Amino acid sequence: MAKLGEGDQRWIVEERKDGANVHGWHWVEKDCKEWTRVFFESEFVCGCGDDLGDDDGEKQSSFLDDDDDANGVRFVKPLRITGEAYLNQRKGKIIPGYELELSIDYELEGERVGTMVLPYVSDENRGEDTEVKFSPKDESEKAKKAKRWIEEKSGKEKVREVVKKWEEEMARGTPALAAKTSGENGSDSANSDRATEEAAAKQKPKQTTAKGKTEHEYKSAPLSTKYHTIKIKEKFLCRATDVCEALLDPRRVMHFTRTKCTGQKGVGKFEMFDGSVRGETITFIDGERIVQKWRFNSWVPDHYSTVTMVLKEPEPGNCILELTQTDVPEADAHGNENVVEVTENGWKNLIFARIRNAFGYGANL
Repeated sequence: MAKLGEGDQRWIVEERKDGANVHGWHWVEKDCKEWTRVFFESEFVCGCGDDLGDDDGEKQSSFLDDDDDANGVRFVKPLRITGEAYLNQRKGKIIPGYELELSIDYELEGERVGTMVLPYVSDENRGEDTEVKFSPKDESEKAKKAKRWIEEKSGKEKVREVVKKWEEEMARGTPALAAKTSGENGSDSANSDRATEEAAAKQKPKQTTAKGKTEHEYKSAPLSTKYHTIKIKEKFLCRATDVCEALLDPRRVMHFTRTKCTGQKGVGKFEMFDGSVRGETITFIDGERIVQKWRFNSWVPDHYSTVTMVLKEPEPGNCILELTQTDVPEADAHGNENVVEVTENGWKNLIFARIRNAFGYGANL
């Protein structure tokens, strides 16, 4: 047996001095929100997918009309985007994540007559028909004419095709590849300046004041290499109080999980799935908000994530639940590094989907 400090160098793993993430082994993340804005604006406003045209003017689009009708409806800049879009990479695997709302105005005969909105573009609905809304700004004849024109040209179907194209690009990791190519094609002087900056950075590694957090090559903002955040949005065809009861009442939890559980509808400790999941409800406002300290039994002892569920009822009988789970570890106590995927899948398929099926609260929309 080798003595301490005398191991074979071939088997000693060390941090690379250049900070390179070889073969995408370590978990890194790239913010793709701006790339997404440029992509959709390019598709909608230029209809070309490559060039945004003259930034000084509002270049009109032939996107909605294959015949390039001069009297047709056209999108006009700017495209507005809210939410988040990012790429995660771990062990060479690319995992896209996004939850966006997009909107852009459209005009007819040079006059703005309405707005197109994509209210919910999410990775959980990938491959499904995206909801597309064309909303006239008033009841004028020109606005009505624009709406009829859009229907005749199958405007919603064309927009959905662009969304599917964007989803495919995200799945391939195109934003990360584009950034890498852009960096490689710079001028010699730019490369020289960059090399100087990188050399200086090597002498002083980037770190934040937060423990265990460093800056990664795919984004400038700090990214935790140890803990992660999960965000999920679900819809139910019932009252918000019904969802709260299904999540907390032990009899109902046992009904849809078919496993032993303990707890109560309110604050207090709980267990689910025969003790595999346990924690404590620390805040409960019926029909509005649930906050829990939550963990898998396989996690490092005494480490709890924080689950916050906010429930809204846009109208009676329709409930929207937004879940945010923070401090989810990257690996469990046994070294398995799929905790984020397992946890998110559990919420979606073993809890929310089963609640809908068991109590008739509607299909996943």
